[in-house]
Amino acid sequence: MAGRPNRSTTIQGASLQISAPDPAADSLDKVKAILAPLDRAQKSKLFELVQAGHLEDDQMTIEVGRLIVAMLNGPRTEHARRIWTGWFDPVMLRTDALMLAEARPPGCMHVVDAGAWWFALLPHLRELAGRVQADIAARASEHPLDAVLASPAAADWAEELRAGSLAVLRRRGAAGPLLATANAERATLLRKRGLGNGRMGGVAPLSMGDLAMLDAMLEHAALWKGTVRPRDTIGILHSVSGMIGSGGEADGAQLYALSLVNASRDPDQALALYGLFPNSSLAEAAVGHAQFAWQGLRQKLEDLHLGRPAPPQLTAGETAERLAERAFRWYDALQGFGIERGGRNWAAVSTAVGRTTGLVEGEVVPVLSHRLLTLNATASAQPLIEPVRFINSFNHRLRRRGIAASSNPWLPAIGEHLAALFRQIGVYGRDDALPAMARLCELAEETGYPIEVTAIDKTLLAIVESALRDGRELNGGENRLIERVVTVATEERRKCRWWVSGELVSLLDAAQQRGIGPTPA
Repeated sequence: MAGRPNRSTTIQGASLQISAPDPAADSLDKVKAILAPLDRAQKSKLFELVQAGHLEDDQMTIEVGRLIVAMLNGPRTEHARRIWTGWFDPVMLRTDALMLAEARPPGCMHVVDAGAWWFALLPHLRELAGRVQADIAARASEHPLDAVLASPAAADWAEELRAGSLAVLRRRGAAGPLLATANAERATLLRKRGLGNGRMGGVAPLSMGDLAMLDAMLEHAALWKGTVRPRDTIGILHSVSGMIGSGGEADGAQLYALSLVNASRDPDQALALYGLFPNSSLAEAAVGHAQFAWQGLRQKLEDLHLGRPAPPQLTAGETAERLAERAFRWYDALQGFGIERGGRNWAAVSTAVGRTTGLVEGEVVPVLSHRLLTLNATASAQPLIEPVRFINSFNHRLRRRGIAASSNPWLPAIGEHLAALFRQIGVYGRDDALPAMARLCELAEETGYPIEVTAIDKTLLAIVESALRDGRELNGGENRLIERVVTVATEERRKCRWWVSGELVSLLDAAQQRGIGPTPA
């Protein structure tokens, strides 16, 4: 056909040649097989080309266009629900951690919550939702669903659903039945997400406060419609300040600010928002996040040391050290929100901190102490070093903040036991004696009872000399132990200039050849 573009189309290396079909040889199944390997962006581009007239046969243009649309749209059918939940996209949580908070911070609208509210409202919006569903389905038979949902008509449908929902929420006597239905639907959605009831995933039910928040979010949703969630603090401040200045929508801007804090769980961003927009809801959110940070640390320690598995969604694979850092950052940030010790909101934070510190002192330290006291010469000390180091760091952080913590939680008997193991390993003549002894030294130092190293320990001198002479690369712990031994040997030689043992002289010679210790005068 004159004026038609070239019918050969290449999309990111995928070449597709579609000519006028021969009914006897070609079929839509063959075309579908050709299209199947293409990704979504390629299919979308191809649809645009087909619509622009790159096929000479008008009937084939219609059929191939419908085929591509069907492949793009897939099995998605709950179009009215998607239109409705779109109001919450900029403020909705999609990660599950805060769902497991014992005291959920204000402003949390999780994707599961939104789904539960929709199913609770649906019986009251049946006619409207059915009409929207039918309109979208009709248009989606000819056009990609994403384009339909981004059309002006979709904005009108969304507004109708928003207004209808608010009307239902504000009916006299509607709150109780809606809440009950939403919680029943939510329980099903939670189970599908692996967040059922019980200790491994108990989620607090929706409350009247959550129902009021739904009403408020629908009331102010136009304020953030289409907003892309900022990634940095400057972007967050700019976005919220723009909302405040756009028409005095303080309540809507507050809800949006809360959603940003709930998504990032970052105390610095929360403080920045509070400085821009000080209000009691952000202060309440800070208390909630501080409680949750200490809850996460407590349950992580229970999981690691006490055999009480924590829901994987709670910590998302974060280490105990990372969780402790977040807990102390929220603790330190509270003063910036006007939350002082002894104040109205302090009791909740104090309880959360107390539960964690009580767990560490009353359960974790005794468990680790037992493991230290039952460590034997054939077992590696390595797995105990990091847990002991963590407890020491944790207690140091507590003391810096004036929170009671024992100066040294490790019993003197632990130091005596580790020193005895150190001597045993040397006597056994193990091939890995030096690294094993180095790990014991490191562990002993962490417990506050450094192992004494003497120049008269001929077994230790021989082990160190052997390691120096075999030329292998030494790790940090081995190097530190060797340096201690060489330092003691050098001092012994200085004090006894006229006679020292042959073992000591040989060790210092090996150390000199490796460039360790002072050069003899």
